[in-house]
Amino acid sequence: MLTGAIKDTLTDSLGPIRCAAVDSTGKYLATAGDSKVLKLYSLEGLRLINERELPKRPTSILLTQDAKNILVSDKFGDIFSYAFDFTPLPATQKRDDLSSHENPSGGTLVLGHASLLNAFLLTKDEKFIITADRDEHIRISWYPQGYTIEMFCLGHTKYVSAIHIPTFAPQDLVSGGGDPVLKIWDWMNGKVKREIEIWDVVERYIRVKASRRKRGEWAEEEGSGKGGKRKARGKKSKGKGKKKEETKEEEEGADDDEVGEAKAFGEDEGEGEGEAPATAGEASTSQEKKGEKVLVISKIATTSSKHIVFSAVGASALFVVDYTVDETASAEVRAFELGQPVLGFELAPQQEDQLWVTLDGNWSEAQESTSVDKPFIVALDISKSGELVKSTSQPPVVNTLSSKSSQSATSEQLKNLELYIDLVSMPKGHEPENDQDGEVALSKPEKQTKRTLGRLKNKQKVIDKEKELATLGDDDKEPAAKKARSDAGESPDVNMEEG
Repeated sequence: MLTGAIKDTLTDSLGPIRCAAVDSTGKYLATAGDSKVLKLYSLEGLRLINERELPKRPTSILLTQDAKNILVSDKFGDIFSYAFDFTPLPATQKRDDLSSHENPSGGTLVLGHASLLNAFLLTKDEKFIITADRDEHIRISWYPQGYTIEMFCLGHTKYVSAIHIPTFAPQDLVSGGGDPVLKIWDWMNGKVKREIEIWDVVERYIRVKASRRKRGEWAEEEGSGKGGKRKARGKKSKGKGKKKEETKEEEEGADDDEVGEAKAFGEDEGEGEGEAPATAGEASTSQEKKGEKVLVISKIATTSSKHIVFSAVGASALFVVDYTVDETASAEVRAFELGQPVLGFELAPQQEDQLWVTLDGNWSEAQESTSVDKPFIVALDISKSGELVKSTSQPPVVNTLSSKSSQSATSEQLKNLELYIDLVSMPKGHEPENDQDGEVALSKPEKQTKRTLGRLKNKQKVIDKEKELATLGDDDKEPAAKKARSDAGESPDVNMEEG
């Protein structure tokens, strides 16, 4: 049981811890969460080394191999680098020309994306940093000179939410997200080497569906990390009082991340206005609300037996596929049912044939009794052939983590975990789909703003014009072009050749 100073150090009253990372030597641990505080610990005795304020809510953390820098990505699509040794600055650092916001702890901007950054990693030699965002982009940049872009891996049609480089194939990159396939890339050349169909298998195991809520419900039910009410999405201050209201919010300590979230999610363009993601409490305790199955790959890893292991948000199974199968053959995706939604998994330290899988122990089917105790973490063994089986003897650390926590949580705190928020935040409000004739058909979401409708109308005009020009012959196009120049006041061409 946690007591005294260790308990005070590890717990955070301002919100849950969202991401954590351990360095390659196993000596240091870095954590961050809704409190927007980056903490660095020594794993020996869980001693707090230092802590510093982050500019925005973090989405991921990575420690460099030399244990000198901590990389943190945030909801604005930026990645900042922080030195292990930290001396508090005398004053708040001002925003530079490249950063999208100020950094109160002197972080160095590595790179930035125009949309929500979902995943990033460093190559083994740490010469390149690979990033993936919500706008289907995978970017390969130099590190630490992130402003120099080496290559793009383009081919995804939906958001990219997970990327991974196998240790046995450092020239390859495995990526996944909202597309029904995993892609294996030659990342240095930006070429797709292989695609693995996964949706038909994964769909059967998705237990948590993406649900939509009524306008304003987000502001009424969700509290910010500091106890205040969150602004309803899509609602922006207008008129002369806007600046005054923003100043008041800052003085009261209001959380300003929601503006960043709205921008990253495309709501400044009218997408998703008035929508709010289902909370963890809703999704994990009841399946009564209608919703749709959404594919969001949450993590990808590879084993020493050359198998890809991956998980999907809201799915109750872990999935395995052979990495070395012939490119011309279809790979078999195998699923291991765990009975509860998988929240994450890790390869066991120094034991790559074992996986530690975290589960949503508070989740239950609508007709199922909630009084039954469920595990929060289980250990699975993976064979050389890629078969997953539950370990006959669970490691002591797994048994400890799966036991009942000594720290109780209220229903409101469980709801604020937002374990399945990616099911709503990742997909965009409207996307073009290909019809049977191969032409672009504009989808019609349930709710569209005037701005969105105007864009769709203009896009349809362009499509109609292209079709009209395609049906015209060359003889018809030339007079039309001359007429356009005449209408614009241009003089007609004159033949100056002498007879």
